[in-house]
Amino acid sequence: MTMDDYFYNGELMKCYEAAQQVTDEAEKALAEKYIKLLEEYDFASYPKSMVGVETQHVERSDESYPESDTVVEIREIKDEAEFSRRIQELENLAKIGTPYEKAQSFFTQGELFLFAHHYNESVHCFKQAVKENPNKALYWGIAGQTMHRFGWMPFDALGYLDQAIYLDPHNARWKWNKALVLIQLAKDLQLAPFMANAAITLEEALAACGEHQRSLREAIQNTVDNMDSYVFS
Repeated sequence: MTMDDYFYNGELMKCYEAAQQVTDEAEKALAEKYIKLLEEYDFASYPKSMVGVETQHVERSDESYPESDTVVEIREIKDEAEFSRRIQELENLAKIGTPYEKAQSFFTQGELFLFAHHYNESVHCFKQAVKENPNKALYWGIAGQTMHRFGWMPFDALGYLDQAIYLDPHNARWKWNKALVLIQLAKDLQLAPFMANAAITLEEALAACGEHQRSLREAIQNTVDNMDSYVFS
Protein backbone atom coordinates (compact mmCIF):
# COMPACT_ATOMS: atom_id res chain seq x y z
CA MET A 1 0.00 0.00 0.00
CA THR A 2 1.09 3.58 -0.66
CA MET A 3 1.24 6.48 1.78
CA ASP A 4 -2.01 7.76 0.28
CA ASP A 5 -3.67 4.36 0.74
CA TYR A 6 -2.72 4.27 4.41
CA PHE A 7 -3.78 7.89 4.93
CA TYR A 8 -7.23 7.62 3.39
CA ASN A 9 -7.84 4.34 5.22
CA GLY A 10 -7.08 5.97 8.55
CA GLU A 11 -3.93 3.90 9.14
CA LEU A 12 -2.07 7.00 10.15
CA MET A 13 0.88 5.41 11.96
CA LYS A 14 1.61 3.22 8.93
CA CYS A 15 1.39 6.33 6.75
CA TYR A 16 3.80 8.17 9.06
CA GLU A 17 6.27 5.26 9.15
CA ALA A 18 6.08 4.79 5.37
CA ALA A 19 6.73 8.49 4.83
CA GLN A 20 9.83 8.32 7.02
CA GLN A 21 11.27 5.55 4.85
CA VAL A 22 10.85 7.30 1.51
CA THR A 23 14.09 7.67 -0.46
CA ASP A 24 12.68 8.30 -3.94
CA GLU A 25 13.14 11.99 -4.80
CA ALA A 26 9.82 12.01 -6.67
CA GLU A 27 7.95 11.02 -3.49
CA LYS A 28 9.88 13.08 -0.95
CA ALA A 29 7.64 16.15 -1.19
CA LEU A 30 4.54 14.08 -0.43
CA ALA A 31 6.36 12.22 2.35
CA GLU A 32 7.42 15.47 3.98
CA LYS A 33 3.86 16.72 3.76
CA TYR A 34 2.56 13.67 5.64
CA ILE A 35 5.36 13.81 8.20
CA LYS A 36 4.70 17.48 8.92
CA LEU A 37 0.94 16.94 9.23
CA LEU A 38 1.14 13.91 11.50
CA GLU A 39 3.86 15.33 13.71
CA GLU A 40 1.49 18.23 14.42
CA TYR A 41 -0.67 15.54 16.07
CA ASP A 42 2.21 14.10 18.11
CA PHE A 43 2.73 10.92 16.10
CA ALA A 44 6.48 11.18 16.72
CA SER A 45 5.89 10.77 20.45
CA TYR A 46 3.19 8.06 20.45
CA PRO A 47 3.92 5.30 23.00
CA LYS A 48 5.11 2.13 21.28
CA SER A 49 2.63 -0.75 21.49
CA MET A 50 3.11 -4.48 21.00
CA VAL A 51 0.51 -6.97 19.81
CA GLY A 52 -0.11 -10.04 21.97
CA VAL A 53 1.37 -8.66 25.19
CA GLU A 54 -1.92 -7.70 26.84
CA THR A 55 -5.28 -9.47 27.07
CA GLN A 56 -7.86 -7.60 24.99
CA HIS A 57 -11.26 -8.16 26.58
CA VAL A 58 -14.43 -8.43 24.49
CA GLU A 59 -17.04 -5.74 24.99
CA ARG A 60 -20.00 -7.05 26.99
CA SER A 61 -23.66 -6.83 26.03
CA ASP A 62 -24.15 -3.73 28.19
CA GLU A 63 -21.31 -2.01 26.27
CA SER A 64 -18.93 -2.23 29.24
CA TYR A 65 -15.57 -3.93 29.78
CA PRO A 66 -14.21 -5.70 32.88
CA GLU A 67 -11.86 -2.74 33.34
CA SER A 68 -14.94 -0.54 33.95
CA ASP A 69 -16.20 -2.53 36.95
CA THR A 70 -14.31 -0.33 39.42
CA VAL A 71 -16.02 2.75 37.97
CA VAL A 72 -19.45 1.19 38.51
CA GLU A 73 -18.52 0.27 42.08
CA ILE A 74 -17.25 3.76 42.94
CA ARG A 75 -20.27 5.50 41.40
CA GLU A 76 -22.58 3.42 43.58
CA ILE A 77 -20.95 4.67 46.80
CA LYS A 78 -23.37 6.89 48.74
CA ASP A 79 -21.16 7.77 51.70
CA GLU A 80 -19.19 10.93 50.91
CA ALA A 81 -16.23 10.00 53.11
CA GLU A 82 -15.92 6.56 51.53
CA PHE A 83 -16.20 8.07 48.06
CA SER A 84 -13.41 10.54 48.86
CA ARG A 85 -11.27 7.72 50.24
CA ARG A 86 -11.63 5.70 47.04
CA ILE A 87 -10.76 8.71 44.88
CA GLN A 88 -7.68 9.38 47.00
CA GLU A 89 -6.74 5.73 46.63
CA LEU A 90 -6.99 6.06 42.85
CA GLU A 91 -4.83 9.18 42.85
CA ASN A 92 -2.20 7.49 45.01
CA LEU A 93 -2.07 4.47 42.71
CA ALA A 94 -1.55 6.79 39.75
CA LYS A 95 1.56 8.15 41.52
CA ILE A 96 3.17 5.13 43.19
CA GLY A 97 1.60 2.03 41.65
CA THR A 98 3.06 -0.35 39.10
CA PRO A 99 2.72 0.72 35.46
CA TYR A 100 -0.29 -1.63 35.19
CA GLU A 101 -1.89 -0.12 38.32
CA LYS A 102 -1.15 3.42 37.18
CA ALA A 103 -2.74 2.76 33.79
CA GLN A 104 -5.87 1.25 35.30
CA SER A 105 -6.12 4.12 37.81
CA PHE A 106 -5.92 6.70 35.04
CA PHE A 107 -8.52 4.78 33.02
CA THR A 108 -10.89 4.69 36.00
CA GLN A 109 -10.37 8.39 36.68
CA GLY A 110 -10.96 9.11 32.99
CA GLU A 111 -14.30 7.32 33.03
CA LEU A 112 -15.34 9.11 36.22
CA PHE A 113 -14.51 12.45 34.59
CA LEU A 114 -16.47 11.33 31.53
CA PHE A 115 -19.57 10.63 33.60
CA ALA A 116 -19.12 14.05 35.22
CA HIS A 117 -18.94 15.71 31.77
CA HIS A 118 -15.36 16.91 32.30
CA TYR A 119 -14.14 15.91 28.86
CA ASN A 120 -10.72 17.58 28.81
CA GLU A 121 -9.78 15.89 32.09
CA SER A 122 -11.20 12.63 30.79
CA VAL A 123 -9.08 12.64 27.63
CA HIS A 124 -6.00 13.62 29.65
CA CYS A 125 -6.48 10.60 31.92
CA PHE A 126 -7.07 8.19 29.04
CA LYS A 127 -3.89 9.43 27.35
CA GLN A 128 -2.00 8.90 30.61
CA ALA A 129 -3.37 5.34 30.76
CA VAL A 130 -2.01 4.76 27.26
CA LYS A 131 1.42 6.05 28.30
CA GLU A 132 1.55 3.70 31.27
CA ASN A 133 0.27 0.67 29.37
CA PRO A 134 0.32 1.18 25.58
CA ASN A 135 -0.50 -2.46 24.91
CA LYS A 136 -4.16 -2.36 25.99
CA ALA A 137 -6.46 -1.48 23.08
CA LEU A 138 -9.23 -0.28 25.40
CA TYR A 139 -7.15 2.66 26.59
CA TRP A 140 -6.36 3.80 23.05
CA GLY A 141 -9.92 3.16 21.88
CA ILE A 142 -11.73 4.99 24.65
CA ALA A 143 -9.37 7.96 24.24
CA GLY A 144 -10.08 8.13 20.51
CA GLN A 145 -13.82 7.66 20.96
CA THR A 146 -13.98 10.41 23.58
CA MET A 147 -11.94 12.75 21.40
CA HIS A 148 -14.27 12.19 18.46
CA ARG A 149 -17.45 12.67 20.46
CA PHE A 150 -16.40 15.84 22.20
CA GLY A 151 -14.74 18.02 19.61
CA TRP A 152 -11.09 17.06 19.21
CA MET A 153 -9.58 17.22 15.75
CA PRO A 154 -10.31 14.15 13.58
CA PHE A 155 -6.63 13.23 13.22
CA ASP A 156 -6.24 13.21 17.01
CA ALA A 157 -9.13 10.77 17.39
CA LEU A 158 -8.20 8.69 14.35
CA GLY A 159 -4.63 8.20 15.52
CA TYR A 160 -5.77 6.65 18.80
CA LEU A 161 -8.49 4.54 17.18
CA ASP A 162 -5.97 3.30 14.63
CA GLN A 163 -3.72 2.03 17.43
CA ALA A 164 -6.68 0.40 19.21
CA ILE A 165 -7.52 -1.54 16.04
CA TYR A 166 -3.86 -2.47 15.57
CA LEU A 167 -3.91 -4.10 19.03
CA ASP A 168 -7.46 -5.51 18.81
CA PRO A 169 -8.33 -5.92 15.11
CA HIS A 170 -11.61 -7.73 15.82
CA ASN A 171 -13.16 -5.01 17.98
CA ALA A 172 -16.31 -3.77 16.26
CA ARG A 173 -16.61 -0.58 18.34
CA TRP A 174 -13.20 0.80 17.44
CA LYS A 175 -13.85 0.05 13.76
CA TRP A 176 -17.22 1.82 13.95
CA ASN A 177 -15.65 4.86 15.57
CA LYS A 178 -12.90 4.86 12.95
CA ALA A 179 -15.57 4.86 10.23
CA LEU A 180 -17.33 7.79 11.90
CA VAL A 181 -14.11 9.82 11.86
CA LEU A 182 -13.45 8.90 8.21
CA ILE A 183 -16.98 10.10 7.37
CA GLN A 184 -16.30 13.36 9.19
CA LEU A 185 -13.07 13.84 7.24
CA ALA A 186 -14.88 13.06 3.97
CA LYS A 187 -17.46 15.74 4.76
CA ASP A 188 -14.99 18.32 6.06
CA LEU A 189 -12.40 17.92 3.31
CA GLN A 190 -14.71 16.81 0.47
CA LEU A 191 -12.45 13.86 -0.32
CA ALA A 192 -14.27 10.76 -1.56
CA PRO A 193 -11.55 8.19 -0.65
CA PHE A 194 -12.29 8.76 3.04
CA MET A 195 -15.96 7.88 2.45
CA ALA A 196 -15.11 4.78 0.41
CA ASN A 197 -12.87 3.49 3.19
CA ALA A 198 -15.50 4.36 5.79
CA ALA A 199 -17.97 2.10 3.97
CA ILE A 200 -15.47 -0.78 3.97
CA THR A 201 -14.69 -0.23 7.66
CA LEU A 202 -18.39 -0.30 8.53
CA GLU A 203 -18.72 -3.66 6.78
CA GLU A 204 -15.78 -4.93 8.82
CA ALA A 205 -17.39 -3.59 12.00
CA LEU A 206 -20.64 -5.42 11.32
CA ALA A 207 -18.76 -8.63 10.57
CA ALA A 208 -16.81 -8.31 13.84
CA CYS A 209 -19.90 -7.57 15.95
CA GLY A 210 -20.81 -10.42 18.32
CA GLU A 211 -24.31 -11.82 18.69
CA HIS A 212 -24.50 -10.35 22.20
CA GLN A 213 -23.67 -6.83 20.97
CA ARG A 214 -27.16 -5.93 19.77
CA SER A 215 -27.10 -2.22 20.61
CA LEU A 216 -23.71 -1.78 18.97
CA ARG A 217 -24.86 -3.66 15.87
CA GLU A 218 -27.92 -1.39 15.62
CA ALA A 219 -25.73 1.72 15.90
CA ILE A 220 -23.38 0.49 13.18
CA GLN A 221 -26.28 -0.47 10.91
CA ASN A 222 -27.84 2.96 11.43
CA THR A 223 -24.59 4.55 10.24
CA VAL A 224 -24.58 2.28 7.19
CA ASP A 225 -28.21 3.13 6.41
CA ASN A 226 -27.44 6.85 6.50
CA MET A 227 -24.30 6.78 4.37
CA ASP A 228 -26.27 7.93 1.31
CA SER A 229 -27.17 11.19 3.07
CA TYR A 230 -23.60 12.41 2.73
CA VAL A 231 -23.41 14.14 -0.65
CA PHE A 232 -20.29 15.71 -2.04
CA SER A 233 -20.43 19.08 -3.76
